[in-house]
Amino acid sequence: MRVLYWARLGLARAAITNGLKAVPGCELVVAETTDQVIAALPGAHALVLYDAPAADAKRVTAAIAGSAVRWMHFVSAGREGFEAAGLPKGVAITYAAGAVAPTVAEHAMALLLALARRVPEMVTQGVERRWDRALAARALSLEGGTIAIVGTGHIGIEVARRARAFGMHTIGLSRRAAADAALDESLPLERLHATLSRADAVVIAIALADGTRHLIDRPALAACKRGAMIVNIARGDIIDQPALIDALASGQIGAAGLDVTSPEPLAADDPLWQAPNVLIAPHFGGGGSAASIARLARGVTDNLSRLMTGQPLLHIVPK
Repeated sequence: MRVLYWARLGLARAAITNGLKAVPGCELVVAETTDQVIAALPGAHALVLYDAPAADAKRVTAAIAGSAVRWMHFVSAGREGFEAAGLPKGVAITYAAGAVAPTVAEHAMALLLALARRVPEMVTQGVERRWDRALAARALSLEGGTIAIVGTGHIGIEVARRARAFGMHTIGLSRRAAADAALDESLPLERLHATLSRADAVVIAIALADGTRHLIDRPALAACKRGAMIVNIARGDIIDQPALIDALASGQIGAAGLDVTSPEPLAADDPLWQAPNVLIAPHFGGGGSAASIARLARGVTDNLSRLMTGQPLLHIVPK
């Protein structure tokens, strides 16, 4: 079976390549660019890929129509570009369900702890060789606090498990309000504003969709408990960024840790850089974990083996 791997990103690239080469009967073709993918599609039966900008996704989707491709597997957590372009019909589509969730959740807690314990100010003091214990008056403890986790998929639940270890009361918000052992409360998304008023910390882990774009807007930020901390490890467009800048400037939001922004990369002159008490990471929440890389590669090879032996595929994207 010919498998085309669009290796446009470095995430788990070597592990995926080596894993696919080791699958008996797999004829692997690795492409780097959109043009190379389109040129290699004839004769390919499967496509392993990351999300791509909508314009590139549209070109690839159009090329898939009428081809022999019958399975696509997304290594990336998101598929926004391809969903905007329109996922191809008649093709089984799977994704890396939860493969990087523990690592992203760890990153979320790192941002939250850095904000609470004033780590950026510690770094500034170190650069200035200044010893100022006034930091203690501004430091916060997570113990005994309440965390609202917006989105309780794989990542949100992993965040809840880690927050529990720090003695926090965990509230999950989702469309289904599904209960989980890691959540003290499971609430419907319709109760977002009421829940924000109770939360000392808010972690955004919900997928970007038409209904979640600017979900955290000016009214939502105004509904937050004054001085609350916000961490976003989902997508930048879920927060109304100008509204967040204003909320940070006024002190309504005490601090923000952002692994994602809108746009990405964030321009050097974007006012978000100058907002008070903001910690910006260049969208690497899923990086740095050998365990996650192994899970990503295993998810690809396991599903390929299933496809080749006629078994049901795992983690199918709902139509």
